[in-house]
Amino acid sequence: MEQNLPYVSVGLIDDQYNNRVLPFLGKIDSGHLFKWFIVLFWKLASYVFLLGGLFITIKSMTGDDGYIKTTLDLEGITGAQKAGGIVGLIIGIILSIVCAWFLYSITKKRAEQLNDEDYHGVLHFLSHSLLPRAITLGGELAFTLIFYVSLLQLVASLDGYAAYAPLMDYMSVFLSIPVPGMEMVAGLVPTAIHGDYDTMDVTLRLAIGGMAAAFVVLITYYAIREIYMYGLKITMNLLAFIPKFAIPFAIRNRQE
Repeated sequence: MEQNLPYVSVGLIDDQYNNRVLPFLGKIDSGHLFKWFIVLFWKLASYVFLLGGLFITIKSMTGDDGYIKTTLDLEGITGAQKAGGIVGLIIGIILSIVCAWFLYSITKKRAEQLNDEDYHGVLHFLSHSLLPRAITLGGELAFTLIFYVSLLQLVASLDGYAAYAPLMDYMSVFLSIPVPGMEMVAGLVPTAIHGDYDTMDVTLRLAIGGMAAAFVVLITYYAIREIYMYGLKITMNLLAFIPKFAIPFAIRNRQE
């Protein structure tokens, strides 16, 4: 057991030093503390999606800016529109809860898979484990949110007035990520939920286009991951080849 204080041994202090400080430093040196922190962050993010989604779903119904005040209590709306808005509210609550749970489940599962990855150093963990899974997770979350908004746009188109989509701001965050080709896809995604039987063909096309865009986004993210892994493989092979090339070259220069 290592002694903590100079020239004197204090049992309690030495015990805490050996049982707490040294193991902590060992985890830092081995890098496992870094892995633990990243996995913990992903797990906490999964609960943010779940609890935050439930909170937003409940909170966004009420208040001056809430769905009830801005959609159902508007002056001049017809009884049919109000009925459609109520239907959109009920379905929106259900789909929002399901969406929040699904976002939680995806993120939690990816965090568990990341935790099961072998650790061979910070750079290896970043390049071979974290980044590929982060790309995959980003695509799955974006797909879920775009499909959720597009499905509620379909509901609004069918009820002829509105649908409740409190988690739409989540989707906006993912659409703002600078992914190649995302600008083109973003044009197909609904940015506001509305319905009108007079323009039902337009709103239906918007809903169907958004659902198609969700799959395009998912495929794009998976393609980006494949491209990244291929590039990583090439890079690793080049790094492995450099010493084999450099040694004969150095010997030849020395002989000359």
